[in-house]
Amino acid sequence: MAALSGASSNTEKTDLISNSYFPVDHEATLIYESSFGESITKYFQEDECIISLSESDDFVYRQALVLKDDGVYTKETYQYFKIFLFIKTESTVTYKTPLLRFPLPLSPGLEWDWEGDQYSDGEIYKVKITGKAFNKEFVTTKAGSFEAIKLETVVETADDVKNKVTEWYAEGIGLIKAKVVIEGGGVMGLLRDVLGYGTIEFELVEIRE
Repeated sequence: MAALSGASSNTEKTDLISNSYFPVDHEATLIYESSFGESITKYFQEDECIISLSESDDFVYRQALVLKDDGVYTKETYQYFKIFLFIKTESTVTYKTPLLRFPLPLSPGLEWDWEGDQYSDGEIYKVKITGKAFNKEFVTTKAGSFEAIKLETVVETADDVKNKVTEWYAEGIGLIKAKVVIEGGGVMGLLRDVLGYGTIEFELVEIRE
């Protein structure tokens, strides 16, 4: 269950963000420059879930998301990476209770945490999420300059996975920039150890309607 710690009582109402910072536009395609080259992200509906699909030549990252008034949740995550010419790795992770990506509405100073079970390759692992929202700031990307709220999330699991994720979300667009610092093992740890990807970055370069 998520435990939320609210921002201070003097936080301005105008500091709050809602689903407008995580829009799901089925007609838009978001193009990112990433550590894996050009990455293309699309959203589409599948039953009760919103599917977020990001692809490049060497990786696929697919999440089944549930959008609620109180937060954005993940039901399933699929990852595929091609390492060198003949080495490939992939994994599918599901959750007994949907994982809290971040709560809504967000305000600067808000902190949250979530703990639950994840299932992968027939194994069950405990997973823990801790996160915090920071003040809005102006972020310049190749797609332009945006006022965005900054989120920092740490993801830890019992099978030695630990990733620190920093994301910037702009109103009406969504994710404009992200940085993942790989500190533990798992699939992401393999990327770090084999390819030297200690940090993975994404930056928005274009929005195609």
